[in-house]
Amino acid sequence: MQKPHRHNAVALDLVIFAPKGKCYTLIGEDLDENGIIQSPIRFDWKSDAAFTTPLDMWHSHRNESENDDAWILPIQDAGLSLHERLYDIQFADDEWKHLKDKHVIKSIIY
Repeated sequence: MQKPHRHNAVALDLVIFAPKGKCYTLIGEDLDENGIIQSPIRFDWKSDAAFTTPLDMWHSHRNESENDDAWILPIQDAGLSLHERLYDIQFADDEWKHLKDKHVIKSIIY
């Protein structure tokens, strides 16, 4: 499960493979005091399909399969704008700092 996050970059996700009925994205406008998306809309993934996440909406990508990985290819229009810090990328908590320190993620510029 990916913790909720939001950004004002367009994100187009190409679903390469998703175990049927097990993968989805929750989308909503607000978080509660625990960082959980309030009244989310659920979008189920389908293999060989694509979806976008609305700008500035909290969202969380999830895979409930115990045995199968899901594969998505995210495409964003961030590029130079991300480097210039024009996008307002926000996370529900500070977990990303730990991941960045461990070099799990290298592309977030903060």
